[in-house]
Amino acid sequence: MVIQSGSESGSEWRQWDLHIHTPASFEWRGAKFDRKNPGSPANTALVDEMINALNEAEPAVFALMDYWTFDGWFALKRRLRESGAPELTKTVFPGIELRLAPPMKGRLNAQVLPSNELDDQILKDFVSHLKLAENGRPLSDAALIDYARQAPSALLKHHGSKPEQVAIDDEQAYIASAKIIELICESYREAIAKVPNDQAMPVRLKLRYKAFSYAEKDVAQPSVLLRRWRRWL
Repeated sequence: MVIQSGSESGSEWRQWDLHIHTPASFEWRGAKFDRKNPGSPANTALVDEMINALNEAEPAVFALMDYWTFDGWFALKRRLRESGAPELTKTVFPGIELRLAPPMKGRLNAQVLPSNELDDQILKDFVSHLKLAENGRPLSDAALIDYARQAPSALLKHHGSKPEQVAIDDEQAYIASAKIIELICESYREAIAKVPNDQAMPVRLKLRYKAFSYAEKDVAQPSVLLRRWRRWL
């Protein structure tokens, strides 16, 4: 992994933020990337805003931890190769946030941090190895859209989506599915294992069970619940 230091002194404390989102995330509240037109002027403007925000922020290192996609990372890399792009003065890593089907009642989130030296195709292959727990399809925009249109109306409504909009609007279908889908745990393990030279690592696992939230720091002294799902991961 490559980290821009700019320092000639010895070891130093530096602030890192390994969980930020981009306009590629379905949870982004501002203007989002047009996923169907990656090179559009509107997308370019959003990436430029992102670069300027990263440069002005205090942390020296960031990871783009969008749900279900590396599109924010791809957009950043593509823009930095273009003439006239703002200079990025910070170190940035790709990342992806996922939701796994846990072996008990609850919600299990996982975050993966790959190397920023990996070829784009390896990251695309990583995503393609992930399988939806609902139907076994490889993770993709099309799979999410199709699943939302097959999901029960009651389920969509429970998560704040309108079935009539999901039926006719691809973006609304994508967002609806992104809220509810889960991945097969074994496909998550296999996807990480297939990244060459161990250049992708899980950086956080979080299980939400009833009113409690268990994070990575709990794994060192696991409860009975945590012992049950650690075997799956």
